[in-house]
Amino acid sequence: MSRPAVIRHILKEFAGRRPMRTTSLIVTFFGDVVSQHGNTIWLGSLVRAMASLGINERLVRTSVFRLVQEGWLESDRVGRRSFYRFSDYGSHEYKRAARRIYALDQINWQGHWQLLLPQDIPDRHKEKLRRSLQWQGYRAIAPGTFAKPGDGGTALRESLEEFDAVDRVLILDATTSDLASPELMREIVHDSWQLDEVARDYRDFLANFRALGRWTRRKPVEDPETAFIARTLLIHDYRRILLHDTPLPEELLPAAWPGAKALQLTGQVYRDLARPSVEYITQTLETGNGPMPPATRGFWQRFAKVS
Repeated sequence: MSRPAVIRHILKEFAGRRPMRTTSLIVTFFGDVVSQHGNTIWLGSLVRAMASLGINERLVRTSVFRLVQEGWLESDRVGRRSFYRFSDYGSHEYKRAARRIYALDQINWQGHWQLLLPQDIPDRHKEKLRRSLQWQGYRAIAPGTFAKPGDGGTALRESLEEFDAVDRVLILDATTSDLASPELMREIVHDSWQLDEVARDYRDFLANFRALGRWTRRKPVEDPETAFIARTLLIHDYRRILLHDTPLPEELLPAAWPGAKALQLTGQVYRDLARPSVEYITQTLETGNGPMPPATRGFWQRFAKVS
């Protein structure tokens, strides 16, 4: 069927990326969709869903194999059919990220910082621990020192336990002294959190999806597959930005920070597309036990706090 012009534009922009990073898109799909509809998916359904986004079967199979090798996914085989789900590692990582992606937490900063000083992390865990800390908002402010406004809470404890680092990371609490230079603080945050690059990514995101926001607000999206395509590419691009961004308090951000507008746009469009996209998922895709079940209650809470 013919797609609306706004959807054709988004698909064309996505198809033109080099490299396309199909593995990252599949991680987005498992977190955004599969985790909310029974936790498993038949490989044939995954191929079908990715085909609607312009990804061919060979790329899907290659990417799934790579994600299994990297520990993100695991599989079961029933007869001639293969079914995939997040591994424990993949599930834990995405659940930690999901609280940021879907704006389930609110920032209430009181000037408190948390500092992490890793010591002798096993080589097999270094990169995964670094990636997990990055997702949670920690940044290296000096060699061997990670910092984050606020604290890591349960997510940090889970990461340290998962990567055998509970006794290998010194955790310190800190506050900004009255003697500290505000200019130096802004400079450190600006450089360590790479705010220029993140702001550019947000502006590009807004330029790419603003028309979609106007379109979904103007009238309900009736075609389920179109809603699925738009929702998946929207949340995938938003997730990609959050890989490099930290939910910093307003006091530490430049004026007119574009991340606020990006969050509002994402929340609005995601809510507009939720019901028709779920219709596509439950009527088209299959788990190991038949059609995908209805979305979990938690799905409907996504972006509920975004006005």
